[in-house]
Amino acid sequence: MLSADDLRVFAEVARRGRLTEAATHLQVNHTTVSRHITRLERAVESRLFDRTANGWILTDAGLRLLVHAEAIESTMRVVQDDCLSQDSSLSGHVRIITPDGFGAYLLLPRLEEFQRQHPDLTVEVVMANRHASLTPREFDLAVTIERPQARAVTVRKLAHYSLGFYASDRYLANHPAVEKIEDLYDHVLIWYIDSALDHRTFSLLYEVLPQARSRIQTNNIAGFIEAAEAGLGVALLPTFIADRNPRLQRITAEHAYIESSYWISFPRDLVRLARVRMMAEYIGRLVADEPGLSIRAE
Repeated sequence: MLSADDLRVFAEVARRGRLTEAATHLQVNHTTVSRHITRLERAVESRLFDRTANGWILTDAGLRLLVHAEAIESTMRVVQDDCLSQDSSLSGHVRIITPDGFGAYLLLPRLEEFQRQHPDLTVEVVMANRHASLTPREFDLAVTIERPQARAVTVRKLAHYSLGFYASDRYLANHPAVEKIEDLYDHVLIWYIDSALDHRTFSLLYEVLPQARSRIQTNNIAGFIEAAEAGLGVALLPTFIADRNPRLQRITAEHAYIESSYWISFPRDLVRLARVRMMAEYIGRLVADEPGLSIRAE
C-alpha cells in the first residue's frame, strides 16, 4: 500500500537530487529517507531513481510518479490549512524566495509584526538571485526581478524600483568626477561575479554600460555595499536601499540609473492557503509603505 509519508519524502528527494539534502530539509537522517524510498519502490514495483555520482536521477517511472506525488502533497497542504483556518493565528511553514536585496533590506527587517501576529508560523526566507530554474514545488511565494515563466504559478507585478550608482565620499574625492554615464568606464565598478550572469538580475549593469568591466565582483548586494563603503569602487544598488545609507553618495550623472520591477508569484494550487494569502498581503503592505518603491497601474 502506498504511504503519503513515503510519497512526500520521494518528492523531496526528486526536487533536491541528493539524499542528504532531502534529509536535511525534512529534518531527518539520511537512513530514514532511504528507508522511505526503498519502501515506496517495493510498493510500486519499480525503480524510481538511478543512483549516480552526481545525485539521484529520476527514472521514467519516477517521473510519472512525481506528478501524482506532488498533486497529493498539494492536496494535503490545502486540507491541513482548511482545518487550521478556524483559528486566526496561522501555523505550519511558509517558504519565500526573494532576491537578496529585497529579502535582507526590506522583508526581514520588517517581519516582526507578522511574526508577532502568527507566532506558531515558521517563515523561511531564502535569498537567491537565480530564479530561472525554480519549480513551483520549491516555494510558497517567490519575489523575482524577472516575470516567472513557470506555467503552474499565479503571477502579478509587485512594484517598480530604481537602481543608481553609489560610492563612498573617500572614493569620489580621490577619483575623477562623473559628469556623464560614460565616465564610469574609467572607474572601478562593483558588480556580480561574471559566472553568475545568466539573466536580467545580473545584466542590469550592462544595460547602461554595455562595455563595462567590473573589477570588484561578489555574489550579493551586501557585498556590494561593504565594498563601496570601504572605498573600493562604484556599486549599482537599488535606491530604496542605498539612499538611506549615510556612508554612500549617489552619483547623479545624466542617465546614471536603471528602472526595474519586482514580481510576486505563488503556485496556483497554494493560493487558497491562508498562510500564503496572508503573507502575500503582508508583503504587499510593506511595498506600499516603502517610499523607494512604486506601484503603478500597468
